[in-house]
This record gives sequence, structure tokens and C-alpha cells, in this order.
Amino acid sequence: MFIKDKTEFFEVLNEWEASKKPAQKIETRDSDEIYLSQREAAKFLRVSLPTIISWKKARKIPFYQHGRKILFKKSEVLDAMRNSTK
Repeated sequence: MFIKDKTEFFEVLNEWEASKKPAQKIETRDSDEIYLSQREAAKFLRVSLPTIISWKKARKIPFYQHGRKILFKKSEVLDAMRNSTK
């Protein structure tokens, strides 16, 4: 490879330095996720609270429990509803 002028030299040098840097990882942040309580999930899906509870017990929708607090990730609830009709 032959470099003709000073600007081309600096362009090649900048490309070389950029290639040495490690690629930045794209991280998904769980804090961006929306969590719903049982009542909120029932209202969101337009079903009764007992229906949400029975779906939870039957493991039809994923949930998270910390002590007595039960939460649902909105995206996982939507995925579960999409996949249940197939």
C-alpha cells in the first residue's frame, strides 16, 4: 500500500487506531422494562383478576415473586398471549 499524501496517511492511521479499540457491547437494561401488578395485568389484558391468577397458577404467563409481591413483565405477558393463540 502506498500513501500519496499526508491526509491519506492520517486517514489510514485513524482507521488503524479505531480498529484497535474493543467493540462496545450493547447492553439491554432491565430497568427499561415495564412491570405490572396482578391488577394492572388484568386491566391491561382486559380480563378479570381471578383469570390472571388462574393463568399464573397454570404457568400460562410468566411472573416474578418477591415475598408476597407478584409482578409481570409487560413484554413477556404480550409474548405469552401471542404464543397462546397459535
